Amino acid sequence: MLQQALIDRSGRPFDALLQDSVLKPVGMGDSRFAQPLPAALLARAALPHDRNGQAYEGGAYTYPELAAAGLWTTPTDLAKFALALQRAALGKDKRLLSKETARTMLRPVQNGYALGLATDGTGTTASFEHGGSNMGYQNTLFAYTEHGDGAVVMTNGDAGAELAQSVIRAISAEYKWPSYQTRVRKAIALDGARRAALPGRYVTREIGDFVIEERDGQLMIALRTGQYEPLYAESPEQLFVLSREADLHFAADAKSGRLVSGAFDIAFTRAD
Repeated sequence: MLQQALIDRSGRPFDALLQDSVLKPVGMGDSRFAQPLPAALLARAALPHDRNGQAYEGGAYTYPELAAAGLWTTPTDLAKFALALQRAALGKDKRLLSKETARTMLRPVQNGYALGLATDGTGTTASFEHGGSNMGYQNTLFAYTEHGDGAVVMTNGDAGAELAQSVIRAISAEYKWPSYQTRVRKAIALDGARRAALPGRYVTREIGDFVIEERDGQLMIALRTGQYEPLYAESPEQLFVLSREADLHFAADAKSGRLVSGAFDIAFTRAD
């Protein structure tokens, strides 16, 4: 809807509007809102792969919803965007946004989410981030608001989110950031009855369904359709994954609970 509103207000195609208002001013010369990607640029593009590392037949999916999923870019260009937003929020650079608008964009609205970005922390620990998830691609941008630190990791595989998060945590450990520090947790074995009660489909209002299954003796969860990862228990009521800071807090009957990830806290119920 925002994409269409911008088109209606400006009277211009979305890709041309964003080229002139965002990409060019920030110096994102290797970025395009082009779907499909022109043949001249396709040879430079990383092709998408599934979770098993197999290339998708036919290459990259064509997304008509340009604002949500249509950007072709590079880690360097996304870093330029993050730096421009950092400088705008500090009143040091007006190429992208005014200081007031940048601060509004980074102000949390609900569950730690601002206008297009997830936010966390205050003062020198204030940060913003955004994850990209198209078919065959998983990417992460993370940066601090008050200074220039940050990182962008892009992958061309459906299993890449786990890798991207691991790389961000490694960078955080090396540079001693206050965010993304490794947390050591002890997993326990669930008793048979509790373990048997968990597999099923769960529904949320905010992010849709997620699924828990037992696969080859391991509890697995797919927070996104088809993207399974191991699920571990810290207690009979609290379970977690390794790819990100995300905990599932189950009720005693295992039919409902809350999914907690930073400031993101949503209720879920079992559907079957």
